[in-house]
Amino acid sequence: MKKLIVMVVACLLYGCASAPTWKGMSEREIADWKAIGFDAAKAQTWSKSGFNAEQSQQWSKASFDVESASDWSKEKFNPEEAGTWKQAGFELDDAVDDRAKGLTPVKMDK
Repeated sequence: MKKLIVMVVACLLYGCASAPTWKGMSEREIADWKAIGFDAAKAQTWSKSGFNAEQSQQWSKASFDVESASDWSKEKFNPEEAGTWKQAGFELDDAVDDRAKGLTPVKMDK
C-alpha cells in the first residue's frame, strides 16, 4: 500500500513539474496572453514561434494554427491577407506564386 501511495505522489509531482508555465515572460506579457484567453501552454507555443499575443490573436481569428501562421508569415503575408487567400481556396505555394504575378484572390461569398 505504501508503494502505491509513493507511486501516486511521485506521478502527481512529475505531472505538476512538467506542466507548461509562464516562465520567461514578463508580467505584462502574461497579462496580454491571458487577456486574449490563452493559457500558458498555448502562449508558450505561439511565443516560441515568434508571435506576440496580439499577432497570435489575429492569426487565430483568421483560422490559422501556429504552424500554418508561421508558414504564411514567413512568406510575408499578414493574417488578413493570408485569410483571404485561404478562404479563396489557395494553398500557400500557389498564393505566393500568384501574388508574385500581381494577382489577388477573389473573395468567395459564403
